[in-house]
Amino acid sequence: MYKKNKLLIVLAAAVLLTITACSNSDSKQSTASNTSTSGSAVEDGPLVKYDPPIELRSVKAEVDKSLLQSGDTTEENVWTRAYSKDLGIDIKYDWIVAPGNVNDKMNVTLASGDLPDLMTVTTTQLKQLIDADKVEDLTEVYNKYATPLLKKYVEADDKIGMKSVTINDKLYGIPNYTGILDNAPVLWIRSDWMKKLNLQAPKTTDDLIAIAKAFVEQDPDGNGKNDTQGLILSKGLQQEGNLQPTGFFNGFHAQLGIWVKDSAGKYVYSSTQPQVKEALYKLQQMYKDGLIDKEFGTKDVAKAFEAANANKAGMFFGPMYAPFQVGELVGKDKSVDWAAFPIVSADGKPVLAQEPAPNSNSYVVRKGYEHPEALIKLLNFQVDKMYGENSATERKKYTGDNDQGWQGAVVSILPPNKNTAAQEHISEALKSKDPSKLNVEEKGYYDNILKFRDGDRSQWWNERIFGPDSSQAVLKYYRDNNLLINDAFIYAPTDAMDSKKATLDKLELETFTKIIYGASSIDDFDKFVSDWKKLGGDAITEEVNAILSK
Repeated sequence: MYKKNKLLIVLAAAVLLTITACSNSDSKQSTASNTSTSGSAVEDGPLVKYDPPIELRSVKAEVDKSLLQSGDTTEENVWTRAYSKDLGIDIKYDWIVAPGNVNDKMNVTLASGDLPDLMTVTTTQLKQLIDADKVEDLTEVYNKYATPLLKKYVEADDKIGMKSVTINDKLYGIPNYTGILDNAPVLWIRSDWMKKLNLQAPKTTDDLIAIAKAFVEQDPDGNGKNDTQGLILSKGLQQEGNLQPTGFFNGFHAQLGIWVKDSAGKYVYSSTQPQVKEALYKLQQMYKDGLIDKEFGTKDVAKAFEAANANKAGMFFGPMYAPFQVGELVGKDKSVDWAAFPIVSADGKPVLAQEPAPNSNSYVVRKGYEHPEALIKLLNFQVDKMYGENSATERKKYTGDNDQGWQGAVVSILPPNKNTAAQEHISEALKSKDPSKLNVEEKGYYDNILKFRDGDRSQWWNERIFGPDSSQAVLKYYRDNNLLINDAFIYAPTDAMDSKKATLDKLELETFTKIIYGASSIDDFDKFVSDWKKLGGDAITEEVNAILSK
């Protein structure tokens, strides 16, 4: 029941602002004719108001009041008032809970059978709703009502996001698709330490290891003690938010935890491929040589980063927004700096940066709701106010001074890959010293970069994320050179995954950690592969190939 496709997806960084770079033509709205129950023609279209008004029940995560305008709440704000005034849609929330409780609350709601008219669901929840015939097919209303601007965002990157919610040629949800770039791994290195030790930018894995060795042995912090680390790892060895050690494995043309196509055209689980063994062996050697924290296997990400903020570690693989994790020390000491580099190759051949496993949500409408097109109108309204032809005057009204008020909208779509576009625009403005073409958000980043250059250390992250030599510049390099690889399996877990995956993931993590520690031989990787297949891996592989081959 699934269509074959390929997906690159990442979580946008919640801490970053959005950008506005859309052409006027994208926001032009078409109108259509519809027929009322009396048989007379009535105006209808992407942003036409309901008269009389309609009610729409939904659910939502609580929005911090600091992100909303004064006096606004999650339940009633500038967006909900505008929906009622301009669209004739009155939003009623069945529940509003803390963000961390949304998934559990939604599962309870699905189990109860009392569904709201509009919901945000995960891929697993979407599959449950489709199997139970509880969600509307949105194909017709999307094609009829979606504005060109909304379609531009939803259908970005060759409609990758849409493919994950299209089953048997029916569109069951509108994906909240954020693009293919923001969560690819970037190599972060203490550039001030490199300068102090006269080290050059790494071009290969051997260069990376040499830098790590110098950081451990040549006293880069200058305290006369042997107390500094090379490469930061944590107890999770796959993509884990602010640490992405998969970037090291990618240098060996290996990936962890995703499904990829092998040379024979079959989909295989990447962690079981022979290239992973090579990367593990190299990490084992690095650990033995003292280039990795001896206790990394007991530390979560936050604990692992303590060494960086204590001036005791100099290298890690992380996302483009990693400056937020290491900015503490930067703010205290003006001599401290981190630089972003592309991941490096073990053999000199081009390597592909691995995207995290998809974690996509989509907006769906309860089957039987009289106005499924209301979802499309709400999204049209949001993208028009934030990115349409009048957004220069309209946007601030809805997003406020901090530009975060969009989170009060019942549904929202942001421009995919928006941050890389911002970096390009800002770098051009910095070079020309002319910010006149920047939108409001980009101008904010631009101004903050100038503040950093004038000595305001609190604005360092703007330079390192959006400046000319920044993490977004690295992501642009990946994009422009086709150096990205994604998880081919983007759907809800298969039956075998539901029953076997947790056990297999535990086996993988324990085996790989022991190998790096040197507690197990590198040849135990071969036993892991054999055990993985016997304990359910073969069954999962069969299911994945059956789905992706359709």
